Amino acid sequence: MDHMEKKEQLLRHYGYPEGAIPRLLREIEAISYEKVEKLILPYHDIVDDKTKLH
Repeated sequence: MDHMEKKEQLLRHYGYPEGAIPRLLREIEAISYEKVEKLILPYHDIVDDKTKLH
């Protein structure tokens, strides 16, 4: 499995919407898998944080 496939699998595992994955992959294309793994949060954690602000 190459790094792009691993990144795609990680995004899916973290619950990112299918429609957003291609755009996200383009944005993180130049970043190593290891760094991506440390930088991104599971999608539901991001959504939960936004609802707590209101």
